[in-house]
Amino acid sequence: MKSIHLSISWCLFFSICVTGVSCSGYNDVQNLQRELLANYTPNIRPLINQSEAITVYADFGLISILSFDERAGILKTRCFMAFSWIDEKIRWNSSNTSIKNIRLPLTSVWVPQIFFQNSATEQMNIDSKSGSLLYFSNGTALNVFGGFSTTRCDANLLYYPFDKHSCDLQVISWLPDDKLVMVSTDFPYAAYEFENKEWRVLNVRKRHSMLAISDNHSLITFTVEFQRRPAFYILNILSPIPCLGFLNIFVFKLPVSSGERVSFSLTILLTLVFFLNMIADTLPPVAEPISLYNIMVMLVLQNSVFIGICVILSSMTYEKINQNSEVPEKLRKWTALLLALTKTTNKIDSVKMTKEAKERTQCKVK
Repeated sequence: MKSIHLSISWCLFFSICVTGVSCSGYNDVQNLQRELLANYTPNIRPLINQSEAITVYADFGLISILSFDERAGILKTRCFMAFSWIDEKIRWNSSNTSIKNIRLPLTSVWVPQIFFQNSATEQMNIDSKSGSLLYFSNGTALNVFGGFSTTRCDANLLYYPFDKHSCDLQVISWLPDDKLVMVSTDFPYAAYEFENKEWRVLNVRKRHSMLAISDNHSLITFTVEFQRRPAFYILNILSPIPCLGFLNIFVFKLPVSSGERVSFSLTILLTLVFFLNMIADTLPPVAEPISLYNIMVMLVLQNSVFIGICVILSSMTYEKINQNSEVPEKLRKWTALLLALTKTTNKIDSVKMTKEAKERTQCKVK
């Protein structure tokens, strides 16, 4: 329904702004259509000189982003495309008739064969055979149609959930460049855009190039740049991880005699494992580069594991002392080493503080 409205708006624009509105009878349109298609062959390019290449002007309009599957790397959009060219076989003298433009069925006229190069579906051809084609008296043909596109796009999740993506929709012609040349342009249309609740469209760029297969083929790349709306992910996914990591440090403030140290540290560890599983279900299994958020969760998880080990060892030592049992030799050596390092660090800090105090005193005396 949207594509029908866009086609009608496009035709009205040309009819009003270019040729003016005029009235004509049914028999006049029927006779003109019969005359134009009398010696017309749809499978031959509409050029008098067949050694020349026909130029097709193409434009792309994005209506909305339907979905973007980061794991599968598939972008689904609702869009419409416009193609225009000069048909030298369909022309008439507008001064002898009140008909300024006419619509002809697409199955009866020549239409360029164009398809999506990076389509993610089995049907790669752009479905433009339904409906009709608008012709003007000077031979200008205009084909506007809308629909849904499903294309492949690799996700860049380095700064997830503040990630930005740039996805290409590549349109290529079946005919080589010596038969057909596509040129990107901007048609003066007004499209209705619908915002996606998860993605924000930043820009749509166009680029023309050549693709060498057996021959050179015209290739137009429409690049859609969009960004994730991060508010939901900040509140529900990003912010809990630093809070859990900070909270985990205070496990040593709990008295050992309460017996809550181990359960507290293991609860936080299991919570982090839950977040890690949730990330594994969201992010693609092979992501290049790896998300910084994933690295942060792994670091906090490793720190939680280390704290859990320390809590268990401290609880074991406490129980050994209470039972007047001998502390294992290896544990005593590690404890002595940590104490020695701590004392050395304290001595170094005290020496530095003493030197700074002496320097300040000398400066005051001077």
